[in-house]
Amino acid sequence: MTFVPPARHLLRAKDLADARYFEPLSVDDLAAAAGLSRAHFSREFRRTFGEPPHAYLLTRRLERAAALLRSTDRTVADVCLSVGLQSVGSFTTSFTRTYGMSPTAYRAEHPPASRLALVPACIVRLHARPQRSTFREDSGPAAG
Repeated sequence: MTFVPPARHLLRAKDLADARYFEPLSVDDLAAAAGLSRAHFSREFRRTFGEPPHAYLLTRRLERAAALLRSTDRTVADVCLSVGLQSVGSFTTSFTRTYGMSPTAYRAEHPPASRLALVPACIVRLHARPQRSTFREDSGPAAG
């Protein structure tokens, strides 16, 4: 029987939190993925990664929420629900504590790139034009 380092089991739980942050995961789910009891898992996770599993999962969710606020025009409530959180009030409080401003202020501080990148209209028309090909234009030599 081969020895598996304890941190390897914890990585399974961490990977689960990273991959499925938008689902209603609990510490019990993460502990089950690691194959440990809830209490032992929580102690070992904190000792190994420097934060409790619940805080790690919340951080992943807030990072994804910040990315959605920067790149989409979805409402704050929709962003909150799409990252796996249930309460907009708790989301706003946690987001403000982490980023130093409310989700709405964060979005205003980070306008979409389309506002910053000014592209000349002639270039937009060139790339928006349908790319039509004529008969056999893009195929190789005609088979005879």
